[in-house]
Amino acid sequence: MPEIARRADAVQNRRAILDAVGRLLLEQGTFSMSELARAAGVTRPTLYRHFKDRDAVLDALAGDVGPLIVARMLETFEGLPLGEALDRLAADVVEVGHQYRHVLDDGHRQLHELARLVVPGEPIRRVLEERRAAGEMPASVDPDWVARSVRALCITAIEDARSPDIVRTDLARSLRALVT
Repeated sequence: MPEIARRADAVQNRRAILDAVGRLLLEQGTFSMSELARAAGVTRPTLYRHFKDRDAVLDALAGDVGPLIVARMLETFEGLPLGEALDRLAADVVEVGHQYRHVLDDGHRQLHELARLVVPGEPIRRVLEERRAAGEMPASVDPDWVARSVRALCITAIEDARSPDIVRTDLARSLRALVT
């Protein structure tokens, strides 16, 4: 088989595996590697060529989904005053945490470690710098410190088992306090 065809096939198999694990987690909340191979329509050796174990599959899924989620959340900042944008971020974080609870509950990694793997750096920093330059944050507030604090608060909110409404309210209040 020509090299290009093999690479295209490998890309297609990897995508099928990640799509299948997402479906299995939504439907069952868990999966075995045998179930995953069947659901993806690949053989177990093909599955293991792509992913050495369950954790590697979950890391790859998080790596696929995480940056898309963060980008979507940061888009909510566009056109909103900073306070409202932070409230929206709080609501989105709590919603995403609930939506992906099955992956988070799997416990294959600590959430802080997973967040660093999936979303390197502090993507909200740029937004905060722009808002500070526009006068929405005091000049004395360090965007880098706030960005790291936002990440920590969001992870804490995702891990919080209290009612989503309470967590959303507490997170929004805490985020607003960071920028005043």
